[in-house]
Amino acid sequence: MGKFKYKSPEIGENTKKLIERDKSVYFGAHTRSREIPLAISKAEGVRITDLDGNVFLDFGAGYAVASTGHCHPEVVEAIRKQAGELIHHPGSDFYLEYETRLCEELVRLSPGNFPKQVYLASTGAEAIDSALKVARYYTKRPKFISFFGAFHGRTFAAMSVCGSKKVQRRGFGPLLPEVVHTLYPYCYRCPLRLNYPDCKAGMKKIDGIPLLPCVAFLTDSIFKSLVDPSEVAAIIVEPIQGEGGYIVPPPEFHKLLRAITAKYDIILIEDDIQAGLGRTGKMFATENWEVAADVNIVAKGIASGVPMSAIIARSHLMDPGIDSRAWVPGSHGSTFGGNAIACAAALKTIELIENEYMDNAKTQGDYILARLNEMKENHSIIGDVRGLGLMIGIEIVQNKVTKEPFTEDFTEDGKNIKAVIVGEAYKRGLIIFGCGFNSIRISPPLSVTRKEVEECIDIFEEVITYIESNLQ
Repeated sequence: MGKFKYKSPEIGENTKKLIERDKSVYFGAHTRSREIPLAISKAEGVRITDLDGNVFLDFGAGYAVASTGHCHPEVVEAIRKQAGELIHHPGSDFYLEYETRLCEELVRLSPGNFPKQVYLASTGAEAIDSALKVARYYTKRPKFISFFGAFHGRTFAAMSVCGSKKVQRRGFGPLLPEVVHTLYPYCYRCPLRLNYPDCKAGMKKIDGIPLLPCVAFLTDSIFKSLVDPSEVAAIIVEPIQGEGGYIVPPPEFHKLLRAITAKYDIILIEDDIQAGLGRTGKMFATENWEVAADVNIVAKGIASGVPMSAIIARSHLMDPGIDSRAWVPGSHGSTFGGNAIACAAALKTIELIENEYMDNAKTQGDYILARLNEMKENHSIIGDVRGLGLMIGIEIVQNKVTKEPFTEDFTEDGKNIKAVIVGEAYKRGLIIFGCGFNSIRISPPLSVTRKEVEECIDIFEEVITYIESNLQ
């Protein structure tokens, strides 16, 4: 196959000027793409307007952050009201009513009928680091288990448990020691080259659940040859892998992890940063499989774009007054965790999600999945469609039978297929992002309407049709 002929999107004059100014002052490790040369002037709902007056349909939601849509009027009003009363005072040192209210809401909504306590932070990566500290402090065990394909953030501890892309780790070693990666159930491209559900045939059971071969790799290989489970502080996992490709595991997976961690007194940490807070049609993604972790981590969409994150954990892991093994006062903290404006935005965001947008995520997500599966039947390069709610992945392939992907240098100037799809969508007024090595993600605000969904699908199909018709 010859190289695909592709031209990156045109850039408006006002946007060009900002890009030139930005080049000399903004850090060089950013992940901006030439295929989305977006310079934002304003945003509202699911629409973004750039500096040149162009309007885009945003089906990336700032990487699943704008959960209630851009600048939701009720969130804006909550922020304005709070800004007039108090902007900041550290909640780790003083008592703030709205901080307590937010923690009460997160305890109420999170899975598991047991006492919980909450730690508030500012970013997802900070919350990951905090959860790892909780587990190591409490258990006094040195090791962690994570998964290939995982993305948890870019601080040193979060980066150490990542397994998504080598560029995120290369050049920063040595990383956090004693992290071992194991297999995530990526059924479309099974690393063991098996087929689900046939792979369960003849497997032993744990708590009555058939053991998946990819999970058996942990229990029967890693735990027998590499790591003694008595030295593992925690297993950290995404309920649905995000950056790794929007990969939805089979229903047994999280139940098996829960059973394994219970057997060996290992703490189970669920990274709900991208999948949580209504995005899958449930408040927490593991509720889709009726699993309650020991620690849940939320961020991204919690405050509609105001920086905030939280870990919600069993109380005995968090409070030395309940269990003397828990971390003690002064062993952890955050200046901006529980910030007044962030708490106000989060409380309003959670109210909107619970009362309306969580159900909408399931309704619109089911419709998108149905439409994309129809498209899959009619288009040669759509290999797989997967997702829950408004967390949907589309895997692109060169050959649907062999699942052969397109080469990384798909275009004449070395761009991959994801870049071409993202760029062609941008030219047509749609913002979408890639994920994994071959996939496109659909993750609009949870407030998205059916009309906006139809517009997105029409543009996406137009892009796929254009690419297929120009393949050499």
